[in-house]
Formats: sequence, structure tokens, C-alpha cells
Amino acid sequence: MGAALAAYIEAHAEWAEAIIFLMAFAEGLTLVGLLIPGVVMLTATGALVAAGILDFWSVYLAIVGGAVLGDAASYWLGRRYGERIFRLWPFSRQPELRRRGEAFFHRHGSKSVFLARFVGPLRAVVPTTAGMMAMPHRKFQTFNVLSAVIWAPLLMSPGHLAWTGYDVSGLGGRAGPAAADGGTGQGAAKTCVPAPPVDGMPGNAGC
Repeated sequence: MGAALAAYIEAHAEWAEAIIFLMAFAEGLTLVGLLIPGVVMLTATGALVAAGILDFWSVYLAIVGGAVLGDAASYWLGRRYGERIFRLWPFSRQPELRRRGEAFFHRHGSKSVFLARFVGPLRAVVPTTAGMMAMPHRKFQTFNVLSAVIWAPLLMSPGHLAWTGYDVSGLGGRAGPAAADGGTGQGAAKTCVPAPPVDGMPGNAGC
């Protein structure tokens, strides 16, 4: 699905920022974030940035803006509707998510808003829990914005690394797009160096 969405964004680059913003918003929005694999889709945008199809700062700001507003909306829903929000589907089918969210919030306090951004399904639960627990709005927004600023580049990194041909272990092998002057792009194999001459044999002039 991530590859298909990346192809769609590439074909409609003029709408890329709006699409990415909506995906990030949906990922952080309570209830909706549990149903949409936003992380997989957003990770694919890193490859588009690496390929030069999208601008890094445009994608970065779209992800940060969507993530911040998505969590803020979840906080407001928890503050406004309280426990009633957890009676709705899909929360009603997964009561353990509410228990995990509340336990995480009680364990880490205000920092849970920051930490939950990086912990799977808790990302769509903890902001709502924070609102339900009447966490001060200013403190919530501080951790909300800070986590989004850090989360966005980390989210794009796997797609970027996959495109350029380097993985975390440093064992890259994929060739990047060719440079405009006909040379190799980032991640391409390096040209070989001629071997020194051996007595009685001609030197290796090329590869």
C-alpha cells in the first residue's frame, strides 16, 4: 500500500503536501489512526524526497503540521467527551487499548504525550487519554509539538535509506538515479581503480 500511495503522490505531485498533511493528521487522530496505516504510507514519502521528486522541507512541514493537529484534535475529543469516546468503535472492540493508554499516561505523566508518538497504537490513544485526564493544554501542546518535530524525519528515514541503497547496517547496494552529467548517483557502485603494474605484465588500464 505504501508503494502504491508513493506512486500516486508522484503522479500528483502538485497535491503532495496536502495528501501528506492529511495522512499525518489521520495518523494522530483518535479512532481514525487505529484504522489507517499512516506510518507505512508516510514512510514511503522518504523515498520520494531521496529521488528528488518532493522537497524535504515541504514534506517535513506537512508531516509535522498534520501530526500536531491530529494529536491536538484527539486531545480536544478526550477533553470534550471524556469516557464516552472509548465507547465508540473501534475502541469498544479493543478495550485493552484504553487500559494501555491510561497505564502509560499514569506511568509517564506529561512525558507520555511525547513518548507515545513513537509507540505504535498508543499514538492514537494517549492524546485522547491526556485530554480525558484534564492535562493542562499548554503542557500538552509543548510535548505534542516537540515530539512531532523529531518524529517526522525519523519517519522519512527508512524510505530515504531504501531509495539511496543504504540500510542501517551500512550494507547498501541499490544504485541511485543517474546524475545529470551521466555519472552515477548516490548509492551507485564506485568506479574501480586500475591495479598497479606487475613485473612482466602490462598494467590494468581500465575495468
